[in-house]
Amino acid sequence: CVGCPCRLSCAQTTMNDTEINQQITQMVQFIHQEASEKAQEITLKAKEEFEIEKLRMVELEKQKIRQQYEVKEKQVEVKKRIEQSNTVRLGRLESLKKRDEKMQEVLAAAAAKLPGMTVATSYPALLESLILEALKTLAEAKVSIKGVSGQAAAVQKQIEPAKAKFKEWAAKTKGAAFADSIVVTFDPTPLQHGIGGVEVTGFGGKISLVNTLQSRLMLAYETRLPQLRAALFKD
Repeated sequence: CVGCPCRLSCAQTTMNDTEINQQITQMVQFIHQEASEKAQEITLKAKEEFEIEKLRMVELEKQKIRQQYEVKEKQVEVKKRIEQSNTVRLGRLESLKKRDEKMQEVLAAAAAKLPGMTVATSYPALLESLILEALKTLAEAKVSIKGVSGQAAAVQKQIEPAKAKFKEWAAKTKGAAFADSIVVTFDPTPLQHGIGGVEVTGFGGKISLVNTLQSRLMLAYETRLPQLRAALFKD
């Protein structure tokens, strides 16, 4: 085929095959490179998304932990305040209890002196005052009076002077007709309880007024509680 035109044609064909193979090789390499780059890109993106998701989950867990801590902190604070409040309250209750005990001691000490008052020389005048005070308070024309056990004679003796003063008071405040209608009788039935003093009953037995030394003591105690507290407790 030397000098033959087909020799050039064969060479051209061979060159074309070589070029084609090179192009194919280049295309394959390009595809591999592109696939590799795409794979790297996907891997990088996946890592980024993983890191973002990880950070998000970590932040969510941090938030949960912070919230749990805040809740526990609030619970501890509330518990602390309750304990402090209870401590203060118990302290106040204990203080009030001690004060009440002290005041009861004072009341008991005063009550212990009452029996001695009934044998004092000033008792008749005191008994008359108790009868008169009860008569004025009841302000009834027809009444009966009873005393404590063992004091019938003393009560009967003081009824008349108390009655006379009651009539004088009634004449000025209720009128002469009311004063003239006053009838005061003695009831021999003794009071079951009490030290000194009397019980006056009127209005057909419907209303009774106890005016004993004990009732007077309790009245004084209750009405003078602020002064008594001020005298006993300097605060």
